[in-house]
Amino acid sequence: MALLSPKVIAQVSGRSVGKLGVMSWEWIMRADGQVFYRLTKVNGRRERNPWTLATRLPAAELEAIRGDKTKATEALDVIVRQHGHRAESGARSENRLPRPPAGVCWRHAKSSGLEAVT
Repeated sequence: MALLSPKVIAQVSGRSVGKLGVMSWEWIMRADGQVFYRLTKVNGRRERNPWTLATRLPAAELEAIRGDKTKATEALDVIVRQHGHRAESGARSENRLPRPPAGVCWRHAKSSGLEAVT
């Protein structure tokens, strides 16, 4: 019997500009708190790359966004921007970081990704 992967609760496309050119990225957050990304395009040319684990949300943050797709997407937007990528949705100004979900303050932790500060 095959194991099913955890449900994807949020998905964001991102962009970054570097020495190699314009790169497009796809980011997902799973119901178990794992956040993955993969490179999808370089200078408009499609790439096929495996998913790479970026971070795992601690239980407190995961509980704060569970069941709310909007909060999960906002949290994923914050993670994407912390990794230097710009969201492609166009819904937000490029110069403004999205706010974390209510009751959660995100910061970059050296060892475990993101953690809540209350």
